Amino acid sequence: MKKEELKQVNKGITLIALVITIIVLLILAAVSIATLTGDNGILKKAQTAKEKNDVEEKEETQKLLQAEANMNFEETEYNGVKIPAGMAPTRKEGESTVAEGLVAVDKNGNEWVWIEVPKSEMPADLTFANETGYSEEDKTNCDSITAELKEYAASYIEGKKGQGFNWTDEWYADSGEDNEDGEDIIVTENTAETNQKELKTGCGLTLSEYKETYQKMIKSVYKNGGFWIGRYEAGIEGTTGNDLSNARTAKENPIDTTQVIIQKDAIPYNYVTVSQAETLAKELSPDSSRTSSLLFGIQWDLVCKFLEVRGGVPQADINEDSKTWGNYSNVDLVITSDNAKGYSYKDETWNKISGKKLSYDNNNKDDTLLSTGASKTTKKLNIYDLAGNEYEWTLEHATANTYSPCSPRGGGFSNNGSTTPASYRGYNVTTETYCNNSFRPALY
Repeated sequence: MKKEELKQVNKGITLIALVITIIVLLILAAVSIATLTGDNGILKKAQTAKEKNDVEEKEETQKLLQAEANMNFEETEYNGVKIPAGMAPTRKEGESTVAEGLVAVDKNGNEWVWIEVPKSEMPADLTFANETGYSEEDKTNCDSITAELKEYAASYIEGKKGQGFNWTDEWYADSGEDNEDGEDIIVTENTAETNQKELKTGCGLTLSEYKETYQKMIKSVYKNGGFWIGRYEAGIEGTTGNDLSNARTAKENPIDTTQVIIQKDAIPYNYVTVSQAETLAKELSPDSSRTSSLLFGIQWDLVCKFLEVRGGVPQADINEDSKTWGNYSNVDLVITSDNAKGYSYKDETWNKISGKKLSYDNNNKDDTLLSTGASKTTKKLNIYDLAGNEYEWTLEHATANTYSPCSPRGGGFSNNGSTTPASYRGYNVTTETYCNNSFRPALY
């Protein structure tokens, strides 16, 4: 073979080898990319492993806090706040001081936030004949403290600004009888007959229980300079993950006092009357020396004042329009929790939700109730969902309507942020339950 022909053969072989090499490299690159980025790729597996590790770390931290709380048999003090027996502060960044919103976990894993009430805003040097329960001798002192607290929280005691619902915390019950118009006859301390004062068909407490609970709350606030509230709305045990089998989608679902939790990612415990909610709330105290209940009206007002004073939330954002920090029908809300769930008001179903919850006017065409703590936007001083999401039952007596005495506070997911801001006062009858009514406990 001639020299020139040999060069051409070698050149041809080199080009073929180069093309084959490039093809092989492209195949290897494609395989490598798929291995890295596919649904079962290395990066996906690494991300899944990281997320699983993060969840396990959070769960481990929670278990350690619960264990610590379970070993705290006596009241302790942390950063100037008295921590009840059966509870432990989280000590997490952003949760360790009153100014941030001090968070504690109890032995059952429920989370609580301390609501500061400055002692400078209450009468000085009062003494009580009975430090905890009801006492006629202490009534004058408690009335004096209440008057000062109302003055301190004056911006919120009428409910929404201009609403004019200056209601009081007083006992009431459904007598079980109807008037000539077929409306429930509601009795109060001043109108009830002796046997009716034992009824729990209104606020869930007898007259003596109500008076004792209220005085205990006032005395505790005076002594300790505040009280605890649930960090989240009341939720249903077993619904913080992706298992939705325990979801309540109708009022026919049974009431069970063992199911209530105050934890993130829970489906709200709705479809309860005020009396049922109070029964459930009473079960949440981690220690027998403390009382848990629904919030009284004055406590709700003090929470609003706390957000204003310590959280810097403008009054208008609390008592005029709370759309910047609540789940309302006219609000697009970024979902920040990996285990968030949304309830379709139209279809009456719960499903996992991520990304963004759209407003009714933004092509959603459905109102969406969210699981607890679904969006950090709804958090103020570590308290979630005080504005929007669910109306929350209180022990306040709604006197605006004689046959609808039950007072829910705050806003609801199916309403507008300016219609029902965080300080809003509503009223409902004693026997009805609703999708958009839940509750939040207080501890004192």
